[in-house]
Amino acid sequence: MDLSFLTVQVLSALRQAAFLFLISSGLTLIFGVLNILNFAHGALYMLGAYFVYALTLHLTGPAGFLIAVLAAPLGVALIAVVIETGLLRRIYAQEEIYQLLLTYALVLIIDDLAKIVFGPEFKSIPKPEILSGSATLFGGTVPVYTILVVVLAPAVALLLWYLLYRTKTGKVVRATSSDREMADALGINMSVLFTLVFAFGAVLAGLGGALAGPVRTVFPGVGTEVIIESFVVVVIGGLGNLWGALIGSILIGSLETIGIIVFPEFEMSLIYLLMVAVLVVRPWGLFGRPLKVKALSEKNLAMEAQEISPVHFSVHPLLRWAPLLLLLLVPLFAGRFYQYLLTQIFIASLMAIAFNLLLGTTGLLSFGQAAFFGVGAYTVGLLLTKGGFATLPALLLAPVAAGVAAGVVGFFCVRLSGVHFAMLTLAFGQLIFTVAYKWYGMTGGDNGIQGIPVEPIPLGGLGSLDLGSNQAMYYFVLAVVGLAVALLRRFRSSPFGATLKAIRENGQRASFLGLNIHLCQWTAFVVAGAFTGLAGGLFALMEKSISPEIIHWSKSAEPVFMTIIGGIYTFAGPAVGAVVYVILNSYIVAWTENWALVLGLVLLTLVLLLPGGVVGFVNEKARQTLGKLGCIRKWSFSKSETS
Repeated sequence: MDLSFLTVQVLSALRQAAFLFLISSGLTLIFGVLNILNFAHGALYMLGAYFVYALTLHLTGPAGFLIAVLAAPLGVALIAVVIETGLLRRIYAQEEIYQLLLTYALVLIIDDLAKIVFGPEFKSIPKPEILSGSATLFGGTVPVYTILVVVLAPAVALLLWYLLYRTKTGKVVRATSSDREMADALGINMSVLFTLVFAFGAVLAGLGGALAGPVRTVFPGVGTEVIIESFVVVVIGGLGNLWGALIGSILIGSLETIGIIVFPEFEMSLIYLLMVAVLVVRPWGLFGRPLKVKALSEKNLAMEAQEISPVHFSVHPLLRWAPLLLLLLVPLFAGRFYQYLLTQIFIASLMAIAFNLLLGTTGLLSFGQAAFFGVGAYTVGLLLTKGGFATLPALLLAPVAAGVAAGVVGFFCVRLSGVHFAMLTLAFGQLIFTVAYKWYGMTGGDNGIQGIPVEPIPLGGLGSLDLGSNQAMYYFVLAVVGLAVALLRRFRSSPFGATLKAIRENGQRASFLGLNIHLCQWTAFVVAGAFTGLAGGLFALMEKSISPEIIHWSKSAEPVFMTIIGGIYTFAGPAVGAVVYVILNSYIVAWTENWALVLGLVLLTLVLLLPGGVVGFVNEKARQTLGKLGCIRKWSFSKSETS
């Protein structure tokens, strides 16, 4: 291989690694001390780039550029202090999922605020003339700015090492990272320490954005792309480990460069393959250590108590069919738009309820559920467009294919727990996404599959069911989703469902009782994946076109939102959340361009004020009201039949 070519590629890989290290080192530092996987870290990176852009509009020349690069991270740190003291501090005692949801809501808010302040256009940041040239190294022409970044990143790494290992504050930070309870008992002011660490992590993210801005385009949402790569780095290196972040950055930077040169078709898949391999072989990363995973009941007894409902509504059996009767009558007075909107809600409800079989029932947070939604959708799309299948057989095979995929993925995932489980599902989900995105010969690549033919479904001697109209599709989806939800409810209320709840509350105690924990979790994983695939199959029939975006990790966030909005510990909660989410999403998009800002504020409000979700809030208020009226007594408390 030509030495000049090799030099250019190596420096290109090291530059990419340098950017990743600056971002991921802050992310892993925050996780190590605060135990938070901060989704908003990418948004802070974006703000660093935007601040440099704004400052360089007024400060010119090398000195102005230097001032901008130094001032931008400080501005990001001030915003981080506001976030930590005003928001994060309120939910440290909550489960990880609420922290993830709050930081994701911040991503939506910050991205849209950046769009309002700086505009939706792509921005380019000019470099001073002294940094715009190139130099010759071993025969290769290398930009001066690349050399500067490659030299600067190790300097920052050395500075971090000195601060953490040679200063008193650094020793306090490391002690807190190792044993938070002991550090608290020794009198360390944890509130101040948390604020300082979060702000320092934000400085690193802002510095990464400030340095990357001049060589990358800056636009609202750029942090969302970066944060996933940063997650990959910290997971591979080891959560909370600084040296792990450094080695992980070099590995990912090198792998991306090799992928572009040698395997351009699989370039996106390589980093997720590496992430899967590391998590399967060494779940705590190359340089990490096993994390202490607490049982759900140890983390938040108040949330666990929500499943114990004292409110039992006694209604006439016929009244239970009233909602279904109402839904059957809707098409008689609702137009095509509302029929389409309700069909969307049915599919979203099925996906959310199936997802909550993992989260609310089993205590497993999956970040890759969209993968099974996509497998179901692509199964229907491929069988109808290329396989020559009829509509109903294709739809019936969707949950089968998704269940098989979930069986394979779940075999590896259920061996892990907590954050590691979530990260492995994310890695598998992104791996399936990259396959669908790049496999043009089979999936159509980024174009997806268009014009899916939906033939009438024969009904024996009763003719056929034509799904060509919105009304017919509405009734068909209502029937399929209704049957699927009834099966899921039966599954959750069965003795096996009670076993899953016992595992969720305390897996160690359940294993002492002789339960095969992994087998039970794997079964729940497969069932949840199969029903999610059925939702994907219905989606393909309804939309008649699919694209890889339905598998992207951001799609996996939707059932999480719906479940949190409705309530984790109730069966109906995710369906209620789906109603709220789809309606909000549809009407906010039509009402304002800044729909992400409004949605983020709604999510933020729900996380802070209604941690039990809408159904949990209504249930709690009903319990209080009926208690005051003397309609319930303490001895009548028992597990709710509908929980």
